[in-house]
Amino acid sequence: MTEIDIERIMSPHYFIPHNYVLKPDSTTTKLRVVFDASSKTTSGQSLNDLLHIGPTVQSELLSILLRFCLPRYVFTTDIEKMYQQILVHPKDRQCQLIVWRNEPSQPIKYFELNTVTYGTRSAPYLATKCLQVLADDNMQNYPLGASALKQNFYVDDCLHGADSLRTLLETQSQLNKILTASGFKLRKWCANHPSLLQGIPHDDLEVNLDLENNNDTTKTLALSWCPKSDSLCVKVKLEPVCSTTKRSATSDLARLFDPLGLLSPVVVMAKIFIQELWNLKMDWDEKLPTELHKQWLEFRNNLTKVNCLQISRHIFKGEVPANIQLHIFTDASEKAYGAAAYLRSTLQNGQIIVRLLCAKSRVAPLKRLTLPRLEFCAAVVGAELATRIKNDLQIRNYQTFFWCDSQIVISWINSPSSKFHTFVANRVSNIHQLTATSQWRHVSSEHNPADILSRGLAPHKLQSSSMWFYGPMYVPAWSGRTVAFKTIISIKIRNPH
Repeated sequence: MTEIDIERIMSPHYFIPHNYVLKPDSTTTKLRVVFDASSKTTSGQSLNDLLHIGPTVQSELLSILLRFCLPRYVFTTDIEKMYQQILVHPKDRQCQLIVWRNEPSQPIKYFELNTVTYGTRSAPYLATKCLQVLADDNMQNYPLGASALKQNFYVDDCLHGADSLRTLLETQSQLNKILTASGFKLRKWCANHPSLLQGIPHDDLEVNLDLENNNDTTKTLALSWCPKSDSLCVKVKLEPVCSTTKRSATSDLARLFDPLGLLSPVVVMAKIFIQELWNLKMDWDEKLPTELHKQWLEFRNNLTKVNCLQISRHIFKGEVPANIQLHIFTDASEKAYGAAAYLRSTLQNGQIIVRLLCAKSRVAPLKRLTLPRLEFCAAVVGAELATRIKNDLQIRNYQTFFWCDSQIVISWINSPSSKFHTFVANRVSNIHQLTATSQWRHVSSEHNPADILSRGLAPHKLQSSSMWFYGPMYVPAWSGRTVAFKTIISIKIRNPH
């Protein structure tokens, strides 16, 4: 920032109030200054009222996390104080004024902020657009680094990987050259192989892999990652509360941030509970009835059990698969519905690995729908999820299968949309646009892992639910054969449906 003369300030101008936020568990910035550009002025408007947000130019969080689960070797890093490395045009700085003094006894001084300011509405777009422009400008000279910068950055955080260690080392080098030349410093490096951390100053490391028995974790876009064991962990921290209200329960639910949906059976139970509170039309700070209070307290106390959960990051267990299939399971109950996606891979040695990739869950609408219609809503979620995965992962030559335990839904999907009324017709049309009818198959409820999602599961039972994380052992197909998931099993089925 630059000190200015108050007498020379031109209109329009804006003074930004600011405060601090303490984050003791941060490894770098424990105290962060926060600017409130939404504060109203005497005109009744704020700076943020007059700024545009700008379009989203980076990949979405789910897309980056999905891609993070596929490569054998990965690293994470972020840009140090990214916003403060990007200059704002001098003519616009008079809209970023602050007052400051080091001691209360000193006279107040006036400053203008020279760089992109955290707290202004356009800041995320301005910063991320700069990274995109850098990637485009360097695509010819540094294609690997530019591709990582363009596709696998979420604001200032990078999650990138490759199946070849040599390729990833070269990507790392190119990424450093692109950003260093523009004044951006990469720090908080973390990787699942020591070679990716060689030559990096100790102060710029997030986790040191050379230490024996090092089980330290790093926060990876809302997920905790232990690079030593290369596993994803869940960390749920709940603040103590004096009484349970709709506000406190909703706050607890917000802490269950689960972008991949790995905890969907647990999260959906919390969503159903919150919906019930809305049905009762309770005020935000009204104490819950005794029965509901006990129910939420038991759920809340069990949430710490998911902290013991460890999920292998690499879907293929350190190998490069010879064949990949995507299996989408859908299901609905009277209270919730959703879809779960599994990757079934065949390794070079013939071993079959099935792993949960991601899931989507939704609570049933307050306006009651029949169970077949809810099952059909789940089928639409499954079709949309498969399309999203296909676009994000860009895996070539893989088959996609959809599994549903409702014969009615299978019948609807295999019929033209013109036969039905608006509700079903619109969803049939949507599914026909995203999938082929030959991809849909029937599965019994006992072999449908999405059944766990739609009914919910207590936190302490999630870790032992092998079907949720690894899928069913086998699923009957229309052809009268059995599609093996973990082992090759041949069973004759009387009723192929």
